[in-house]
Amino acid sequence: MANFACLLSLIIGFLSLSQEILWVRVVTFISKGLPQSFALVLFCFLVGIAAGAAIGKRFCERHTDLLRTSAMVLAVAAMVDLSVVLLLPVLVQILRPVGFVGIMLLVTLTALLKSIMFPIAHHLGAQPSGARIGRSVSRVYFFNIIGSTLGPIVTGYILLDYLTFERCLWLIGLGTGALSLLCAARGRTLTLGLASAAGVLPLAILVWSMAPSVVPTIAIATQKEDFPPGSRIEHVVQNRHGIIYTATAPDGEPDWVFGGNVYDGRVAVDMQENINGLERPLVLLAVHPQPHRVLVIGLSTGAWARILSASPRIKELVAVEINPGYLQVIRGYPQVAGLLSDPRVEIVADDGRRWLRRHRDDTFDLIVMNTSFFWRAYATNLLSREFMQLVAAHLKPGGILAINSTYSSDVLETARQVFPFVERRANFIYASKVDFARPPAGAEQAFRELRLNDKPVFEESAFHGDGLVRSMIDSPFMPRDQQYAGLTPAPGVITDQNLLVEYAHGNLRKLLPRFYEAVAQVRTFIHR
Repeated sequence: MANFACLLSLIIGFLSLSQEILWVRVVTFISKGLPQSFALVLFCFLVGIAAGAAIGKRFCERHTDLLRTSAMVLAVAAMVDLSVVLLLPVLVQILRPVGFVGIMLLVTLTALLKSIMFPIAHHLGAQPSGARIGRSVSRVYFFNIIGSTLGPIVTGYILLDYLTFERCLWLIGLGTGALSLLCAARGRTLTLGLASAAGVLPLAILVWSMAPSVVPTIAIATQKEDFPPGSRIEHVVQNRHGIIYTATAPDGEPDWVFGGNVYDGRVAVDMQENINGLERPLVLLAVHPQPHRVLVIGLSTGAWARILSASPRIKELVAVEINPGYLQVIRGYPQVAGLLSDPRVEIVADDGRRWLRRHRDDTFDLIVMNTSFFWRAYATNLLSREFMQLVAAHLKPGGILAINSTYSSDVLETARQVFPFVERRANFIYASKVDFARPPAGAEQAFRELRLNDKPVFEESAFHGDGLVRSMIDSPFMPRDQQYAGLTPAPGVITDQNLLVEYAHGNLRKLLPRFYEAVAQVRTFIHR
């Protein structure tokens, strides 16, 4: 029985911590990348573990046939685990506060049911008395630690690269059901085992058939304020880095692309419509005469890299994208698919910061970062003072950094702490070690040279009057005394330690304004 208890402890640890990883993904996706998502899931998970352990202790005190009890508890846990895939779309579609609380309660419940087994496993595997009681308890606990360690590694780094999170949740439910049958077989309770299988298997078949619709349903429900009626989810790409999907508009406009359920841009490079605001990277061609080497951090849909590749002056373009799933999206759209066959373009699947550290000797004329919203989890990694100092070391003499501030004044303030010359156009911040504000003579020619698919990027009208090219040449940037206009209030310097944009100035501040006002009043009182 001691060996079976160790096996039980190991599998429970594996299933439980694997499910926690999946819950973090689900909650982060629903909340659109709020950095507080992990803390919320961890809090609910720990509450569930504590409550489940207390219940398991009582079962050990009151029940003599613990294998039978284990089979029953695990059968219920399996059905709840499988039901998660069915309940998620329902909870997301009802009122947001109620639905989100329901999801948190579901996190707690799934953790609770499995943690009931922890004291039971110890009770089954421990010596009732004698010198070896401590050793036997430690042995069961040790196997639980092994399972708890393997769960996040196997699920987070391996399974999610081959299976969707819905399929992984299904596997956990099925694994919990199989463990219930194993306990029933070990306790020789055939009737209970058959009853468990009768409850779990039909539910597993139902969940398997409905799993593919979970992400589209959640996406439409959480983006319903932004999607026009009739929009539909076309492509869904899942891997261990996250979830990407495209949405098609009913009016035939270019598709939207969302990464982690957050807007990533449109699949469009037509400068006549300019639906993506591509003048923001293109203005760099007006102020840098010879941008031979370009680094793009954050490839996403590929529209930004594709429009830059239209310049024959660019001899090499390196695009670093942490999620290789975007390449699958790019292949499906002729507007941007040319990137994959352009011999000048090298696409690297890596973290931008890590890539820069590993390539210390690589320098570039332009570094373009069209990264995500400033308030998302891990945004500090690509917005902090330390990161901008790292980027500055990779700029050639006269090189320029362009970074999407997503209208955060903190990004502008941080750039001004690192670079002596900083400009702004719309939500983009441009920085360099030299003054680049005025386009050199011949800037117009750089735009006349732009061609995609053997066609000029700009029509002749763009070069005259109030045309877009004329604007980029005559007025490339905002006046310096107006750089903070329209940005978020109270600018501060972002560092790796303060995580300013993610927590102090993140989206949670908008969701809980009264809480933050109260905190501010307390701080003021303390300082007095």
